[in-house]
Amino acid sequence: MSLRRATVGVASALLLFLLLLQNDPGKLGRRAGFLFRSAPLDPSTRRLNGTAAAFDRQFSVFLESARRNLPAGTRGVAVLGVPRTNQVFYLAAYQLAPVPVLVAPEPVPPGWLLAVYGPERPAGWRVIAQVWKGALMAPAS
Repeated sequence: MSLRRATVGVASALLLFLLLLQNDPGKLGRRAGFLFRSAPLDPSTRRLNGTAAAFDRQFSVFLESARRNLPAGTRGVAVLGVPRTNQVFYLAAYQLAPVPVLVAPEPVPPGWLLAVYGPERPAGWRVIAQVWKGALMAPAS
Protein backbone atom coordinates (compact mmCIF):
# COMPACT_ATOMS: atom_id res chain seq x y z
CA MET A 1 0.00 0.00 0.00
CA SER A 2 1.30 3.45 -0.89
CA LEU A 3 1.76 6.22 1.64
CA ARG A 4 -0.88 8.29 -0.15
CA ARG A 5 -3.53 5.53 0.11
CA ALA A 6 -2.73 5.01 3.77
CA THR A 7 -3.05 8.75 4.43
CA VAL A 8 -6.40 8.88 2.65
CA GLY A 9 -7.66 5.89 4.65
CA VAL A 10 -6.60 7.37 7.99
CA ALA A 11 -8.07 10.79 7.12
CA SER A 12 -11.37 9.21 6.02
CA ALA A 13 -11.62 7.16 9.21
CA LEU A 14 -10.85 10.23 11.33
CA LEU A 15 -13.48 12.29 9.50
CA LEU A 16 -16.09 9.56 9.95
CA PHE A 17 -15.24 9.32 13.66
CA LEU A 18 -15.60 13.09 14.09
CA LEU A 19 -18.94 13.09 12.26
CA LEU A 20 -20.24 10.32 14.48
CA LEU A 21 -19.18 12.24 17.60
CA GLN A 22 -20.99 15.42 16.56
CA ASN A 23 -24.19 13.91 15.14
CA ASP A 24 -26.76 11.30 15.94
CA PRO A 25 -25.63 8.07 14.18
CA GLY A 26 -29.25 7.31 13.20
CA LYS A 27 -29.56 10.71 11.52
CA LEU A 28 -26.32 10.14 9.61
CA GLY A 29 -27.61 6.75 8.49
CA ARG A 30 -30.84 8.28 7.20
CA ARG A 31 -28.90 10.97 5.34
CA ALA A 32 -26.57 8.40 3.79
CA GLY A 33 -29.56 6.29 2.75
CA PHE A 34 -31.20 9.31 1.15
CA LEU A 35 -28.01 10.13 -0.75
CA PHE A 36 -27.68 6.57 -2.06
CA ARG A 37 -31.36 6.43 -3.10
CA SER A 38 -31.28 9.82 -4.83
CA ALA A 39 -27.90 9.41 -6.58
CA PRO A 40 -29.32 7.87 -9.79
CA LEU A 41 -32.05 10.54 -10.13
CA ASP A 42 -31.70 13.45 -12.53
CA PRO A 43 -30.45 16.74 -10.99
CA SER A 44 -33.79 18.57 -11.19
CA THR A 45 -35.52 15.80 -9.22
CA ARG A 46 -32.75 15.81 -6.61
CA ARG A 47 -33.11 19.59 -6.25
CA LEU A 48 -36.87 19.26 -5.83
CA ASN A 49 -36.36 16.68 -3.06
CA GLY A 50 -33.82 18.88 -1.28
CA THR A 51 -34.36 21.25 1.61
CA ALA A 52 -33.91 24.43 -0.47
CA ALA A 53 -37.28 23.79 -2.14
CA ALA A 54 -39.07 22.60 1.00
CA PHE A 55 -40.79 25.95 1.63
CA ASP A 56 -42.76 25.71 -1.65
CA ARG A 57 -42.14 22.70 -3.87
CA GLN A 58 -44.67 23.95 -6.46
CA PHE A 59 -42.59 27.12 -6.86
CA SER A 60 -39.53 24.98 -7.48
CA VAL A 61 -41.38 23.07 -10.23
CA PHE A 62 -42.47 26.44 -11.69
CA LEU A 63 -38.84 27.64 -11.79
CA GLU A 64 -37.66 24.43 -13.43
CA SER A 65 -40.41 24.74 -16.05
CA ALA A 66 -39.48 28.39 -16.65
CA ARG A 67 -35.79 27.48 -16.96
CA ARG A 68 -36.55 24.86 -19.60
CA ASN A 69 -38.62 27.38 -21.60
CA LEU A 70 -36.23 30.35 -21.49
CA PRO A 71 -35.31 31.55 -24.97
CA ALA A 72 -31.63 31.48 -25.86
CA GLY A 73 -29.88 34.73 -25.03
CA THR A 74 -32.22 35.75 -22.21
CA ARG A 75 -30.63 38.76 -20.49
CA GLY A 76 -32.36 38.27 -17.14
CA VAL A 77 -35.55 37.16 -15.44
CA ALA A 78 -37.76 39.11 -13.05
CA VAL A 79 -39.89 36.78 -10.91
CA LEU A 80 -43.36 38.02 -9.92
CA GLY A 81 -46.14 36.48 -7.86
CA VAL A 82 -44.00 35.46 -4.89
CA PRO A 83 -42.90 37.29 -1.75
CA ARG A 84 -39.57 39.09 -1.85
CA THR A 85 -37.68 36.84 0.59
CA ASN A 86 -34.17 35.45 0.68
CA GLN A 87 -35.50 31.89 0.26
CA VAL A 88 -37.33 32.82 -2.93
CA PHE A 89 -34.39 34.79 -4.32
CA TYR A 90 -31.77 32.11 -3.59
CA LEU A 91 -33.90 29.31 -5.04
CA ALA A 92 -34.69 31.34 -8.18
CA ALA A 93 -31.06 32.39 -8.64
CA TYR A 94 -29.92 28.77 -8.24
CA GLN A 95 -32.55 27.29 -10.57
CA LEU A 96 -32.14 29.90 -13.31
CA ALA A 97 -28.36 30.33 -13.15
CA PRO A 98 -26.41 31.65 -15.03
CA VAL A 99 -29.24 34.02 -16.03
CA PRO A 100 -29.49 36.98 -13.60
CA VAL A 101 -32.63 37.04 -11.43
CA LEU A 102 -34.58 39.70 -9.53
CA VAL A 103 -37.63 39.01 -7.35
CA ALA A 104 -40.58 41.41 -7.55
CA PRO A 105 -38.56 44.38 -8.83
CA GLU A 106 -40.33 47.71 -9.23
CA PRO A 107 -38.89 48.54 -12.65
CA VAL A 108 -37.99 45.46 -14.69
CA PRO A 109 -34.63 46.05 -16.41
CA PRO A 110 -34.86 46.56 -20.19
CA GLY A 111 -34.60 43.36 -22.19
CA TRP A 112 -35.51 41.10 -19.27
CA LEU A 113 -38.36 38.59 -19.21
CA LEU A 114 -41.01 38.11 -16.53
CA ALA A 115 -41.59 34.76 -14.90
CA VAL A 116 -45.04 35.16 -13.35
CA TYR A 117 -45.98 32.57 -10.72
CA GLY A 118 -49.75 32.32 -10.48
CA PRO A 119 -52.69 33.47 -12.61
CA GLU A 120 -52.01 37.24 -12.65
CA ARG A 121 -50.77 38.73 -15.93
CA PRO A 122 -49.41 42.30 -15.74
CA ALA A 123 -50.53 44.82 -18.35
CA GLY A 124 -48.03 45.71 -21.06
CA TRP A 125 -46.61 42.18 -21.25
CA ARG A 126 -47.40 39.27 -23.58
CA VAL A 127 -47.12 35.56 -22.80
CA ILE A 128 -44.32 33.84 -24.70
CA ALA A 129 -44.61 30.47 -22.92
CA GLN A 130 -47.05 28.86 -20.52
CA VAL A 131 -45.15 27.16 -17.70
CA TRP A 132 -46.19 25.15 -14.64
CA LYS A 133 -48.60 27.34 -12.65
CA GLY A 134 -47.50 30.51 -14.44
CA ALA A 135 -46.11 32.10 -17.58
CA LEU A 136 -43.00 33.56 -19.15
CA MET A 137 -43.70 37.01 -20.51
CA ALA A 138 -41.95 39.59 -22.67
CA PRO A 139 -42.72 43.29 -23.16
CA ALA A 140 -45.73 43.77 -25.46
CA SER A 141 -44.06 46.41 -27.63
